[in-house]
Amino acid sequence: MPRVVAVTSGKGGVGKSNFVLNVGISLAMMDSRVQILDADLGLANLDVLLGIRPHSTLEDVMLGRADLDDIVIKTDYKVNLIPGCSGTQDMADLSQEQIYNLVKKVRNVSSQADCLLVDTASGISTGVISFLMAVPEVIVGVSHEPTSLTDAYALIKVLKKNGYSGRITMFSSMVKNSAAGHAIYKKISSACQRFLDTPVGFLGSVYYDEKLSRAVTDQVPAIVRFPTSNISRCYRVIALTLLGQNNVETDYDKFWARLINMIMKGSRPKTVKAVSFNGNSGNGSIENTIHNILDEQRRTRFLLERLVAKIERDVDSSGSSRGPAM
Repeated sequence: MPRVVAVTSGKGGVGKSNFVLNVGISLAMMDSRVQILDADLGLANLDVLLGIRPHSTLEDVMLGRADLDDIVIKTDYKVNLIPGCSGTQDMADLSQEQIYNLVKKVRNVSSQADCLLVDTASGISTGVISFLMAVPEVIVGVSHEPTSLTDAYALIKVLKKNGYSGRITMFSSMVKNSAAGHAIYKKISSACQRFLDTPVGFLGSVYYDEKLSRAVTDQVPAIVRFPTSNISRCYRVIALTLLGQNNVETDYDKFWARLINMIMKGSRPKTVKAVSFNGNSGNGSIENTIHNILDEQRRTRFLLERLVAKIERDVDSSGSSRGPAM
């Protein structure tokens, strides 16, 4: 069975989908059998980045209009794409038997892959968090923007408070160099270690490179369109880092069941189970959930700003104590 890795972010716009696509192709170039699942419901765009138009999606499979084998797209880059969907009200009427049969189908179609990369939605909605809880490895994309930093920390905190026990790593996005990328990692890692007692691994940095925009416009992955560019080298280094990690055991039935459940609920704007930040769960409206999330993010931003200020003071004081550099 494949290694399952979900890529997400606290805030959109950090290059998450490009990361999934280009790292996936990099792994395929290193002889890994890679499948990519577009689970960013409502904003599924991996097919756009590839310049293809899927005839059918997971939605068609769930509604019995297509077989799963028929929707898997074999790209020109040695990776297979399972196109996502935005969900329909009809999915709410699926029986438990239909759900069970669908879980078996999607599990079988991925059984021959070495790695399944999942592009999820950004943020800490209940649907996304519920899905991530079933994934053994979560990669969080973070940029230098303060909102990206605090939202990434909030995402990790929600996972931790809900009992997530899998591997959490991150990559720094749109940075000038490796030093800038590592500085972002240090802020997140220090906050998570101090306040959450949670280690966060570092996969590496993805540099800001205007060639990425050109590749997106051309609808050709950057790793293929500009193989010698700085950003392509970043993707290859991260792919090598992933290959060097040990696999984490996966409950595949639970993973696929959570995915299907997320798709089914994605179309129903009803009362949801609110995310609780004190470790408990309770029923609440979407409005209450959003209110809790905003309150949590405000507190998180305050704590993170204090931590960053302390780190900077410690660095300044240690530098002054050593005297002038020779």
